[in-house]
Amino acid sequence: MITIPINHPISRSIQENSQSCVMALGFFDGVHLGHQKIIRTAKKIAKDKGLKLAVMTFAQHPSSVIPKGPTITNFITPLSEKEKVFEQLGVDFLYVVDFTKEVAQTPHQQFVDQYLCGLNSKHVVAGFDYKYGFKGKGDMNQLLIDSKGRFGVTTVSKFEKHEQKVSSTLLRSLISTGRVEEIQAYLGRSYEMTGEVKSKGRTCTFSFDPTYYMPSPGQYEVTVINSKVHAKGMCEVKSIHRPGQIAITFFDELLFEDFKDARLQWNNFIADFEMDALHAQRDLRELEMSM
Repeated sequence: MITIPINHPISRSIQENSQSCVMALGFFDGVHLGHQKIIRTAKKIAKDKGLKLAVMTFAQHPSSVIPKGPTITNFITPLSEKEKVFEQLGVDFLYVVDFTKEVAQTPHQQFVDQYLCGLNSKHVVAGFDYKYGFKGKGDMNQLLIDSKGRFGVTTVSKFEKHEQKVSSTLLRSLISTGRVEEIQAYLGRSYEMTGEVKSKGRTCTFSFDPTYYMPSPGQYEVTVINSKVHAKGMCEVKSIHRPGQIAITFFDELLFEDFKDARLQWNNFIADFEMDALHAQRDLRELEMSM
């Protein structure tokens, strides 16, 4: 897979060197089962038409530029991780657009002309709720109009599991409330972080990209995995923690080496130790008052 960064306005050289493709559109945080449905739909069309499979995403979440609702600066899958998942799904080209105010203010027709037709899109695939162009005035119905017959359009319907729409918002809600064991049903895999391990006997320090979306404070059962190690342990997430680092205590005595290529898999929520401490303080106060 080839990753191509794009700055606005898109350069003529990138447009001229682009190959005919089926383009999948979305921010794709998490690359969850709903996102995978979009990409697999685009992949099938690309195969049937003998075209390359391309994905267009943004380097930043649009909320960091558009002042509407909460600003998202932490991710289920930082860009480096999304790249790995896209490659596993068979994507040939990944276009990463630097999402600036200028991009946000691009009229929907201009976006289609410069970013879709300009990159040789012969068919475009996106979810039913995809928006594009200034103030999100472009949607999947508008895309049919803006295409002017230059490319085909496929809209992927809402993907649901357990009577819930599978979305990045749902996944962030599960993570932020500690329900990591429920993630696999919607993500298609456990929630994981990639990073480095520095060993200290039965404990280690796991260092990771600080833009990962952190679970809520509490104790968790986790697994550290690399090509040589598959070890279960426990970690504590605290309200105030050093960004990008967490300490893990392993259940078994292991001879660890420091290694860079590691994955931290969040398995289960064990306890809300901060709430337990508050309850203990309350019980102690009540006991003292009764004496």
